Amino acid sequence: MAEHQPHRSRLERRRMQLEEQARQEEEQARQEEEQARQEEAFSKAYAPDESFSQESFEKQQEPATYHRYVEEQPRDRKSTSRRSGSGMLKQVAQMIGGAGSRLFANRERSRRSRKAGRSEQSVQQNPDVSSREAHPKKIKKKRRFKRKLLGLFLLLLIAFVLFASQPFTFLLIGSDARPGESLRGSRSDSLSVMQFIPLSRTIQLTSIPRDTYTPISCENGKKDKITHAFAFGGEECTQDAVSGLLDEEIDGKIVISFDSFIGLVDQIGGIDLVSTGTFSEQDASGKANQYSFQKGKEYHMDGAMALAYSRHRKTDNDGARANRQSEVIQAVATHLMKPTGWSKIPAAHTYMKEEMNLDLSVREMATAGLSIVLMSERKHYEIEAVSQRLNGIFYDLPNEKALQELRDQLDTTFYGTLKN
Repeated sequence: MAEHQPHRSRLERRRMQLEEQARQEEEQARQEEEQARQEEAFSKAYAPDESFSQESFEKQQEPATYHRYVEEQPRDRKSTSRRSGSGMLKQVAQMIGGAGSRLFANRERSRRSRKAGRSEQSVQQNPDVSSREAHPKKIKKKRRFKRKLLGLFLLLLIAFVLFASQPFTFLLIGSDARPGESLRGSRSDSLSVMQFIPLSRTIQLTSIPRDTYTPISCENGKKDKITHAFAFGGEECTQDAVSGLLDEEIDGKIVISFDSFIGLVDQIGGIDLVSTGTFSEQDASGKANQYSFQKGKEYHMDGAMALAYSRHRKTDNDGARANRQSEVIQAVATHLMKPTGWSKIPAAHTYMKEEMNLDLSVREMATAGLSIVLMSERKHYEIEAVSQRLNGIFYDLPNEKALQELRDQLDTTFYGTLKN
C-alpha cells in the first residue's frame, strides 16, 4: 500500500515518472509497428498484377467494348464476372493499403515529434534528472572522485590527530624587567607550567611561587629561591630548576617581559577577555590605579591593559595571578585560531621567536592548537609551601607529600592520556 512505500525525494519520483512514460511510449511504438506490418502484408496479398493497367480497366468499363468482347469470345458469364470482380477487389485493396501506409507514416511522424517535445520540456523542467540519465558515466566518475576526496580528507585528519596527540609541557617565564630594562640580571617574576594533553582534552596549569626553595643547577646544586635561577643562569637554568622540582621534562619555553608582552597583544589587535576578579592595577610605569576590572565583565584589552590584568596579585596570591596569565595566553591563542586571526599567525610566531625566545616545535604548536580547538578542560594546580625564615631570609618550603601528589597528576601514559 502507499503508506508502506519508502519515502522518495522529488528528483527520484520525477526520474521514475520519466522511466514509466518512456516504457509506455516504447510499447505504443511496438504496437504501431506491428499494425504497420499487418497492413503491409495485407496490401501485398491483394495487390493487382503488373500487367493490369488503368487503361485496360477503363476499356472494360465501356459498354460497347464489353459487348463486342462478349460476342467475339462467348464464355461463361459467371467466370467472366468473377474475374472482373477479382480485379476490382485487388484495385480497392491496393487503394486501402496505400491509404493505410500514408496514415501510419503520418502517425509515426506525429509520435516522434511529441516525444521530442516531451524530452525538451523534461530537460527544461528537471535538468538534473535528464543530465543523470544522459551522462551516467560522468555521474559515476564524479561520485568516485568525491568518495576519494572524502577518504583523503579523513586520512589527513587522522594523521594530524596522531601527529598532535602526544602531550607536551611548556614553561612560561615572566621577567620582572621594567619597560626599557634588559632581561640580563632580572629575576623571574612569575613561573607557570602548562601541560597540553589533547586525548584527555585537558590543559593543566601549575603555578610555582617565586620564593620556592629548591636546588639550582647554575649555583652548583645549592638550594635557593627559584626566582634567582633566572638571574644567575637565565632561561636554561630556570628550566632545569623547574624540571627537577616537578620531576617533569620541559619540552618548550617562552620568556615574557613587560615590553614584549605589550607588543605581542598590540600586534594581533588586542584580545577579548572576561575578568575573573574585581580589582584595580597600576600601569607598566608604576602609576597606581590606572586600570579597573569588574568580575564577569568582558573587556577588549590592548597590550598595556592585558599586562595590568595578568600582573595583579595584591588582592589574592601567586596562584590567582598565574591563572590570569594563562587566561591571557589562551585568549591570544583563541584570537589567532579564529579565521580573522589566521593571517596574523606568521607575524606573531616570528615576533615570539625574536622577542620572547620562543622554543616550540611544529608538532608542539599543533598539539596546543588541537587542545584549544577541542575546548579542553583547564585544571589549575599550585605548589603547596610553608613560608619559613632561613638564615634571616624567607623561603617557601614545598610540602613534600603534596608535591609528590602533584607530580603524579602531571604523569601521562604512552598513548598521551593522563594516568590518573
